[in-house]
Amino acid sequence: MSACNVCQTNQAACINSTSFYLCFGDAMPHTDHVYTCLDGFECTDRTAICLQKNAQRPPSCGDTSKCGLCSAHRNYKFACHSKRTFQMCYGAARPVGPLGTCPENTVCDATSDLVCVTPITGQPLTCDINDDLVITSSTSTTSSTSTTSTTSTTPKPTDGPPQTAQQVCAQKTKSGLYETVPRDPYCKRYISCHITAKKITAREYGCTASSFFDAERQSCTTVAPLECTVLF
Repeated sequence: MSACNVCQTNQAACINSTSFYLCFGDAMPHTDHVYTCLDGFECTDRTAICLQKNAQRPPSCGDTSKCGLCSAHRNYKFACHSKRTFQMCYGAARPVGPLGTCPENTVCDATSDLVCVTPITGQPLTCDINDDLVITSSTSTTSSTSTTSTTSTTPKPTDGPPQTAQQVCAQKTKSGLYETVPRDPYCKRYISCHITAKKITAREYGCTASSFFDAERQSCTTVAPLECTVLF
């Protein structure tokens, strides 16, 4: 299995088992648009990028669709941010507070109330992403001066009761990328809306570990917007 968020020889960077960014010949993926394989297909390092699921050929990137989601745990107790990092949810829709790290030789498992468990060979991980890809700091630029942000891990308040991706898109008048409701205080999650006269397609995605969702630009950027809380 290849690493997630890395440009492969086929010019795609898989961000989970079914979604990817394109690289266009660059060393880093372009994160302004998420591409998704058709149902029954998964992201690979082959020329076609998306190939039918095959038990003998794992996808290029492990499943990251549940990364950072409180809903991955049946009681919304915690959210896994990587193989060994997690954050508590306390029954809320979004994780809050400081980032925790599982003890050595254990992994974060949203199917267990223990949070961290001994890994079992062949068992899929809740968030199959390396720990070093979890954001620990952010560099923001103001005018010509660069400064390093060490923002508190306490998330800023968000407005409105929780809405599904479909509910968010139903309120929009055109296709685009929009903030979740409530807004993700860490600026990682966002809603992709594809709107036509006959159908609204809504999906929730997450920016890569090194980027943040900028609602004004409707894209993932490497500089965190001012309202973001950055884990450190």
